[in-house]
Amino acid sequence: MSRFNLVLIYVLSIMIAFLLGIYVAPSVETRFNGQTVASNPVIEEIPPSTVDKAAIAAESNTTGSNPIESDPTESSHSPSPEAVVLEDMPSDDDTGPVGDDSEDLPVADTPSGQGIGAPLEFKYSTNSADAVKLTWEADNLTGKRINYYTAHISTFNPVGDPSNDQLNGKSSFSLKYVGPVEPNDTLFIFSDFTYQNTIHTIIIDQLTLQYDDGTIETFDYGYETTDDSGL
Repeated sequence: MSRFNLVLIYVLSIMIAFLLGIYVAPSVETRFNGQTVASNPVIEEIPPSTVDKAAIAAESNTTGSNPIESDPTESSHSPSPEAVVLEDMPSDDDTGPVGDDSEDLPVADTPSGQGIGAPLEFKYSTNSADAVKLTWEADNLTGKRINYYTAHISTFNPVGDPSNDQLNGKSSFSLKYVGPVEPNDTLFIFSDFTYQNTIHTIIIDQLTLQYDDGTIETFDYGYETTDDSGL
């Protein structure tokens, strides 16, 4: 083999080795001080120190930008939440007059149970068809003009159990009357309100009054009668 060929082979070997080195180098890991170092090392972000955070926060306060949240490890106290104002909700115990649409009317300032006097007359009668007619009278002592009033009534048999209407089976009734009834005038009830043949006692449990100023009140009355000598 001639000397020229040897030189040519030597030059080609160097070029091939150089090209192989360029191709293989990115995937080769180097060793430094006995430790393997990746060819593309991951750069870890170093968090700012407490002093740096304070400086950043101070700068943001002076420039009007949003404050930076503090590290939760630096304080054991969380910021207090803002107070939430809850709207008042209507109560299930709100009471309105029976049979009308006046639930939103303001409550009257008349003391409950002190507006209507004791019965001046309170009795009932039963006719041949078992219709029960109630007669009741009492004075308006509220000092106000009453536009409407409703009597809430319960009926009982001679042994004290509820006595029921023969048509609808009810033992509780509401009788509503239209006024006006001026102060110191008399409220009255005089009407057939049930069909029963075992009735013995009638109790006016409550009264609901609606005044001419738009206010209403419902209060316990509690008077009863066993007098069946009515008209």
